[in-house]
Amino acid sequence: MDFATGPLGTLLSKLGQLLQDEYNLQKGVKKDIEFVTRELESMRAALRDVGEVPQEQLKEVVKIWARDVRELSYDMEDIVDTFLVRVQGSEPPSKRSVKRFIKKMTSIVSKAKTRHDIGQEIKDIKERVKDVAERRDRYKVDAITPTKTSVDPRITALYTKAASLEDGMSSAEQRIVSIVGFGGLGKTTLAKAVHDKIKPQFNCTAFVSVSRDPDIIKIFKDMLYELDKNEYMDIHNAALGQQHLTDVVQEFLKNKRYLIVIDDIWDTKPWEMIRCALPENGLKSGVLTTTRIIDVAEHVGGCYRMKLLTQESSKILFYGRIFDSIDKCPQQFSDVSDKVLKKCGGVPLVIVTISSLLANKSRNINEWYNVCDAIGTGIGKNPGMDDMRKILLLSYYDLTPQLKTCLLYLSLFQEDCEVIKDRLILRWIAEGFVQQGDVRQSLFEIGQSYFNELLNEALSSQETHR
Repeated sequence: MDFATGPLGTLLSKLGQLLQDEYNLQKGVKKDIEFVTRELESMRAALRDVGEVPQEQLKEVVKIWARDVRELSYDMEDIVDTFLVRVQGSEPPSKRSVKRFIKKMTSIVSKAKTRHDIGQEIKDIKERVKDVAERRDRYKVDAITPTKTSVDPRITALYTKAASLEDGMSSAEQRIVSIVGFGGLGKTTLAKAVHDKIKPQFNCTAFVSVSRDPDIIKIFKDMLYELDKNEYMDIHNAALGQQHLTDVVQEFLKNKRYLIVIDDIWDTKPWEMIRCALPENGLKSGVLTTTRIIDVAEHVGGCYRMKLLTQESSKILFYGRIFDSIDKCPQQFSDVSDKVLKKCGGVPLVIVTISSLLANKSRNINEWYNVCDAIGTGIGKNPGMDDMRKILLLSYYDLTPQLKTCLLYLSLFQEDCEVIKDRLILRWIAEGFVQQGDVRQSLFEIGQSYFNELLNEALSSQETHR
């Protein structure tokens, strides 16, 4: 779950700025700020741990606690910003000495009042911080660990492929494997499955996306953050050049057994830049890439061609999303399901999209046949973009007007662009896309439900957000 720790990082930096002597804060106020800083640092660490746990495994009280920490950090940041603006703000000096003297005295009085005000506000915040800290202990937030969950059916369907890649990745001196196949075959899903399965065998791992228009500096920063979140917590705020970052990555990896996954490479040039940062250190490290372009895969090396799912694997994926398992499919839906699967042609993205659409339909056999007929001739023999686009449009037209608008808004962002969930929802609200029907829910909560519905429809994907 993506609980934002970003605001806390900014706030802690500003609190450190407040403790500087130039602001002449009273000794008691400084002690309060030091106390608040220590507690917030502890809360940020706890939030990172909570963020590693799937949302469905979290108790409601823990979600509320995380939300309160976020709100507390925003309130505190407003207070600090207001203080800094009032104390640092000034007007151009007046030419008249009397007028200048009056302005100076007024400024001194005003700043003294501002320092007194922030002292009281810090005391109030301190009490709120104490309350939140006590609830963290009461709810045992620090003891939360993810439990085993059922395997994603997409990974189950690709398990044979994943197993064969795992063996190679974990045994070679330094193995480079490039998964290649057209869009929708499950390259990223397979790469993530392999990464998660063999991750414990390595000292450090990273999963980064390149995309069609790569930002190499951002890719290296993402990689460092993934490799060690504690050491490189603020790496995205650092002004570092490409060569410097290349050297930092090399230095970090030189004595470690590492696994790096580089997703969605479109050209050999960014690969060569990244390759320079990955040392061959003789520690049986691994590099796994994904691409749609065969020439790129052959250039990278270790080309692994993705194949369409078998009929049996397609059934596991399809029935798993609708009925939980093949055994639970009602007999009357067996024939139409086989016809739908035949038209899906073993393409995971198409199967996921159609199964999500059918899962939201009533158990009306006629509606299922209507969907089957709407798919057309299928993509089994010709997995072209036109057929896949037609299938995706079926799910799009099944959305409510509000969800259609929210989905189309995502077209403003580039492919593979990281979009912070909370910021996206706030943008939806600002644009007027989120409609308040239930007065018991806030606009933000309704926006969250929109986001989750789009995920369930398999029309958007969710990564780990920072």
